[in-house]
Amino acid sequence: MKVRHSKFFKDLPNYSIEWGDGTWSKGWEEKDFAIRNRYNKEDGGFNIRGSAEIPWTDFNRMIIESIKENQFSKKEIITIFKFSVNRIIKNIFSK
Repeated sequence: MKVRHSKFFKDLPNYSIEWGDGTWSKGWEEKDFAIRNRYNKEDGGFNIRGSAEIPWTDFNRMIIESIKENQFSKKEIITIFKFSVNRIIKNIFSK
């Protein structure tokens, strides 16, 4: 993956989330956007099986279908709702 953005977590030093161009679209003129969990190994590399890339469109579909199929707990869906509403408000009122 050609990483465009990473998010690191202080409480999880060997874990990050990465967004970027999917490796499967390497030779394509228009790249597929992708997301992945990244689990670093102690030797400096990362766990490939635990760090698989997912096409962004599939990731979105997985979230929506998980909501439709009632796969999130009440606490998880409330958290998603709160962050979504917060983002909508920020998008409306920020320039």
